[in-house]
This record gives sequence, C-alpha cells and structure tokens, in this order.
Amino acid sequence: MSGHGEEISVLHVDDDPDLGDLVAVHLERTHGNLSVCTERSAAAGLERLSEHTFDCVVSDHDMPGMGGLEFLKVVREEYEELPFILFTGKGNEEIASDAISAGVTEYLQKGMGTDQYAVLANRIERAVEERRAKTALEESERMLSTLISNLPGMVYRARNEPDWPMEFVSDGAAELVGYSSEAFERGNVSWGALIKDSETERLWETVQTCIAAGEPFEVSYQIETADGETRWMWERGRVVDTDDNGVEILEGFITDVTAREERERELADQRAFTEKLIDSVDDMFYVVGTDGSLVRWNDTVQSATGYTNEKLASMGIDDLIVDSDHEKLWRIFNETLETGYGTIEAGIETADGERLQYEFRGTLIEDERGDLFGIAGIGRDITERKRRERELREYRTLVENVGDPMYVLDRDGTVEMVNEAMAAHLGYDRSEIVGSEPARFMPDADVEKATELIHDLLDDERTWAAYEMRTISADGTVRINEDRIAPLFDEDGNFDGSVGVMRETTERKQRKRELERYETIIEAVGDPVYTLDEEGVFTYVNEAIERLTGFEPDALIGEHISTIMAGEDIDRGSDLIRTMLSDPTRQNVTFETDIVDQNGDHTPIEIHIALLPAVDGEFNGTAGVIRDISDRKDRERQLAEFASVVSHDLRNPLNVVKGRISVARMSGDVSHLEAAESAADRMDELINDLLTLARQGDRVGETTMVDLAALAGQAWADVETGEATLEKHGTATVEADAARLRAVFENLFRNSVEHGSASDQPRPDDAVERECRAATSTPITVSVGTMDTGFYVADDGAGIPPEERDDVFERGYTTSDTGTGFGLAIVGEVAQAHGWSVSVTESDGGGARFEFTTSSER
Repeated sequence: MSGHGEEISVLHVDDDPDLGDLVAVHLERTHGNLSVCTERSAAAGLERLSEHTFDCVVSDHDMPGMGGLEFLKVVREEYEELPFILFTGKGNEEIASDAISAGVTEYLQKGMGTDQYAVLANRIERAVEERRAKTALEESERMLSTLISNLPGMVYRARNEPDWPMEFVSDGAAELVGYSSEAFERGNVSWGALIKDSETERLWETVQTCIAAGEPFEVSYQIETADGETRWMWERGRVVDTDDNGVEILEGFITDVTAREERERELADQRAFTEKLIDSVDDMFYVVGTDGSLVRWNDTVQSATGYTNEKLASMGIDDLIVDSDHEKLWRIFNETLETGYGTIEAGIETADGERLQYEFRGTLIEDERGDLFGIAGIGRDITERKRRERELREYRTLVENVGDPMYVLDRDGTVEMVNEAMAAHLGYDRSEIVGSEPARFMPDADVEKATELIHDLLDDERTWAAYEMRTISADGTVRINEDRIAPLFDEDGNFDGSVGVMRETTERKQRKRELERYETIIEAVGDPVYTLDEEGVFTYVNEAIERLTGFEPDALIGEHISTIMAGEDIDRGSDLIRTMLSDPTRQNVTFETDIVDQNGDHTPIEIHIALLPAVDGEFNGTAGVIRDISDRKDRERQLAEFASVVSHDLRNPLNVVKGRISVARMSGDVSHLEAAESAADRMDELINDLLTLARQGDRVGETTMVDLAALAGQAWADVETGEATLEKHGTATVEADAARLRAVFENLFRNSVEHGSASDQPRPDDAVERECRAATSTPITVSVGTMDTGFYVADDGAGIPPEERDDVFERGYTTSDTGTGFGLAIVGEVAQAHGWSVSVTESDGGGARFEFTTSSER
C-alpha cells in the first residue's frame, strides 16, 4: 500500500504532441509526485499498459483510429479498477454521459491557461488516493476474512441469554457442527439447543461468574451436531458491549477439542491394537532374552511350529533351530547384542518333525530404565523363496542347454541376458550383445512390431504372443524367425522387461509363402477348383464350391466325386482321363456336364481337367476347374427363342406389307396401303416388346416405396382404354422399381382392353359388321386392389380358360390377331425380377385376375 505523497505513475494519451508534452511538463513540475508517460495514440497506450503498471490514465477524446471512449472501454475490460480521466477540449452532456456509462473516473474539459493542469493534477491525485485507499481496505478485509475462515472453529457475536442467540457466525460453523452460519444468524438454530442437557446449567453458571468478575471465560462442554454426533467444544469469549436493553453482547471463539478429550482413550486402544496386530501378522514376532529364552511371541509362532504356548514358555531359541544351524545362530545372536541388529537364515523343526527354512531379523531392545532387555524381531518363512531360488538355478541350466536362442530385455528394452544359442545365432560373443539395443540385431520395423505386441499383452489377459521377425547376424546374414515373447513383472506387478524364445523359420517360411501364393491364385480364380485322388475322392476344394453346390469345402474333403456328379457324367470324365493317360501330348481336357447341389438340383457346368504329377510313375489323381455355364445356356436358349420369334412373328406382318404394297402397285388401289400400315404397326409393337425383353431381362433398377393406386392411375392414362373404366380398391405401398411396375400395369391394362371384351373374336373383314359388333359390345371394368399377401389386377371381360393359364407368360403367346404375345411375358419377367410370384385365376366378374405375391412390407 502507498501513503500520501507516494509517486503516482500517469499514462497520458493525446494525438497532439505539443499538448502532450505541455501536460507532462506542468504535471511533473507543479506536482513532484507525478510521473507522466506520453503516447500519441490509443493503440500505443494499450501496448504501454501491457508492458508497465500505471496508477492513472489520462486520455483525449477525439483521436484518429481509436477515440477516447473506445480506448476507455478497452481499458475497462482489462483494468477494471484503474482510474481513467477523460481530458478533452470537446465537451458536451452527451459525451459526458457516454463517458460515465463507460466507467470513466473523472471527466475534465480542457480550458485556457495553466490552472487547468493544477485541476487535472488534483483530480489525478484524488482518483489514485481513493483507489489506493479502497485497495488497502479490501486487502485488510480479505486478510481478516482469510484469518477467520482458516481458524479451526468459528468466531461468533452473541447475546448473553440462555439460548445464546447469535448475531454473527463465521463460516466455520458448518464444518464444526453441521449447521450453516445463516441458520444461526436467522435464528433457525440456537447454540443453546445444541448443548447437552447435562451441560447447560454448569455452562451458564461458569460464564455468568466470569462476566460478573469482568473476566473472559473459558469453558469445555459437549454438544450434539446436526448429524447426531456428540462432540467436545472449547470456548473462549468476553463481553464487548451492551445493547439498549442492557443485555451483554459477547464475542468469542469456539473450536472442537474432541480429539484432545479422546486422546487418552485412543492411546489405550492403540496399545491394545498393537498387541492384536502382533498376534495377527503372518510372520513370527518374538522377543528373546539375553540368555536366549523366549520372552514374548505372537500366535504365528504357535501355529507355525505346532508347539503350545505352555511348551514355548519352557523353550529357548536353540530348541526351535535345527542342530546344524546352532553355531551360526549363536554367532549372529552375539553380534546382534553388540551391534544392535542381525539377520540369519536358519532351519526350524516343528512339533511334528517338519523342517522349514526361515529368515530371522532381530533388533536390540532396552527396558524402561534403559537397561539391555533382549532382542525383538520378525521370523519370515522363506521355504518357498528357497524353492524358487533352486528352480531358478534349474531354469538357468535349462536355458543354457536348450537349442533355441533366448534373451531377456530390461524395462527400457535393452538386452539384459542371452543364452549361448542366441550368441551363436547372431555370431557375437555374449558380452557384445548384453547392453545393446535390439535394433542392432534386427530391422527397426520388427523392433516396433515387438514393442507394440508387448504393449498389447500388457493391456489384455494373454501371457505371451508370437510374431515373425528377422535377425541380422555379425556377417550380415538375414534369417526369418518366430519369436515368442512375454512381459516380465516385478513383485509389485509392475512391468519389468520382457523375455523371448526364437526359432528360425527361414526355410519353412519360404515354403509357406510359395504355398500361399498358389493358394491365393486358386482362391482368386473365382471358379470352383478341386483335386481328386486316384479313387476319385476329394483331397482339396476351394471356397467357391460352396456357392455352386451348397457344400462347405470341409464337408467335401474325403467324399467321392459322385456326391456332386451323376454316374454317367463320371464315366465320361473317366474316359477322358484314360485318354490323357494314354496320350502324353494331351495335358488337359474339357467337357460339359451337370453338377448336383445339396438339394438335388442340377446346374450345367464346364470342367477343365488336368493330371496331378505322378508318384513313382503311377497315376496320382486329377485337378479340375469348374465353371458355371447356366447363364451361357440360358442365353443360348433365349437366343434360339428370340430367333424363332423373330423369324416367325415378324415374317407374317412383313409378308402382309410386301403383298399389300405389291397389290397396290399393280392395281393402283391405295386402300391396300392401310392394311400394309396396320401390319407395319404390328411389327413396331413386336419390335418394342422384343427390345424390352432383350434389354431389361430380369433386372430391376433402384427400388422405392411405391403407391400402387397412384401408379396404376398414371399407367391407365398412358393406355388407349376406350370406354373401359378403372376401379381402385384399397391403398397400399410396395417396394419396387416404379418404372418397371408401371410397365406391368400398362401391359395388363392393354391386355384387358384388347382381349377382355366379350366381342374379342377374329377380326371381321366387313366394316359394317365391325361397327355393329362394336356397338353391341359392353365396355369392361378393370380393378386394381390389395390382398393380404400382395396386390391384384382384374377385369370383368371374357377371361382366360383354365387350360391356357399356365401358358400366358410364355413369350409369343397370344389369342389375338393384333397382339404381340410379349406383353404378359414382360409382366412375368418383371415380377420375377422383383422376387414376386404372379398367377392367373378367374375374377369375381368372370374375367381374368392376375395376383402378385410379394414379401415387401406395405
């Protein structure tokens, strides 16, 4: 803190350099305690504030860039309490109001003459002194608050009345008794209510006696805390004032002294606990007199030796130790009496004759007068440790004599131990290997792999892992090895290094890699590949066989080829194999046959067969590659169908066109051209349907959820339906390719309109008869609706006879002279492409009903 007259550091910001220098001169000359630093812009002023500490900032209002008010706002964000005086030649109420709103300390308008600088100096000193006084007061209050809040109890101000009502309580109350300070000050809880009833009268009399004598009081008493716990309190207080009613005002301090009150009991409990602890430890605890007699022992001595307490009381330590260790026992015993400390490993003999190995550690003890009393110590069973030490020696012998290279790395990854086999493997002496980094003998990538593997082992429950690595010997030879590594742990379970056992796999790895290359090639072929022995039994099958037959590869190994091939096809294959055996120039053969899957279904295949290398000149079996030719066979069949349809169905209308044109040319009667045009239209319909079948086949595009009723309405609008009507029954959605499903509706609607009418008979030649028949025919109604399993399209026309319903989806099938015969074939293929089934039955109106069963959710 600073007193009056202490130097005041001022930052003055004004863009007028002459005025800035003038202000600094007047302030520093007329007021010696002012030190002024002048800057030409607000930005420079902010930078100066970040570098130095100032007691006050004086700033002009109008400055280029950042003005005085903006400068003030930025300063307030960083230096909230720093005095800031706006010293400006431009003054009005609006500027003053804005400055006050922004937190300005003083607002002073520039004037004429030098008196204004005296006023400015006074304003600076006043603002700084007020801030310093406020800071000193806040610091004093903070220190007092810190002192009170850190006291181990609570400070109070109370009225000297029976319930001791509190007017002020420090924050320590909550920690002391579980009630907040506010609870006492508001009167929600009175201190007198916490005091035990048995203490109330004594406490009141003691306090009043001290007050009457004009002395402070000190009292100890019991209270009950908020959680029901009884605690001892120590209180010191005195009268500091009297209110208008003559009631004394007390101030004092209360703290918890339960620990002090209970210390003696705790000490007694601790002594009892120590006795119990000695009796409960697993190690022997003993006190031996200077003559070697047993003076004190814990229960472990009795349980470990099998002797009763009565027997132990009559024994000396040499009665417990085996005879062969007596000389060592007494030597260490006497050394302990001389030096104060000793350790011995010796055997003990139990009551039933069993021998155990123990380590005894003893310390000289004295009695209360400081006289030598004997030796106290701990005896620890080291039988298991000795067994482990013996095993360790055995393991070391084993490690040195095993043929595989072995090593141990410390926790930092440095080689700590290698056996002789490792030294020979690397071509170095052991001394050259121990203390080296593994990267000296193996590639960095393998070192990183081993390090990651060790980290993985530390994170899971595995105790060891193996990985492939390479070693580089002294002569540069690189060998491939399998390294089995495991982490090591210390007695506390912390990672303490790693151990590894290597086995060279260079030749094995080369053979394995060559085999893997061949296996990869076979699996990558994509077609089923197999080998048969000389009896026709499978010895190898790749994964591709399962897609074709349903049999897993392992299920076919050991089975005869007849499992997946018919007898006559096996005979054909056998004849071809004999042909290869009789003709050395024949390396392989190919033939077509069928393969039989698990369900007995046949699939056309093409088999390429080659002979396996002979063993001792004898036939050793065959290898084969199977290729599914179903698609090829289907394409051949479809091509044949297509050729038949094209040759048959297109030839007739083409002949009509040519004939009608020829007649028209010869007779000059152009009416024949109308029949030629009709035949050409039929050819166009045939070509369009053929292209639809050829291009789309049984494929569908992207599927979406389609509204059946809406799509049916769109399809109906695109078909020449004449006076026919469409009815929609029910609403549903189905997952489908909308474009292809629309084609289904269009073909079914066209089929109903063209073939469903009762007047759908062979076309009459007479135009008058055609008109009469059209006038008497009844327009049909087409319905689209839903079923539990899908949807249907029906009409009330002539219908389809039962004997013809199985044929309607065949390509080229039609009962009309004007139909192409492909509309319903398209319907069938679109349904199949969606995974649906379609069937034909009779509608309620006696017409045709096409039912579609789909597994799609609606």
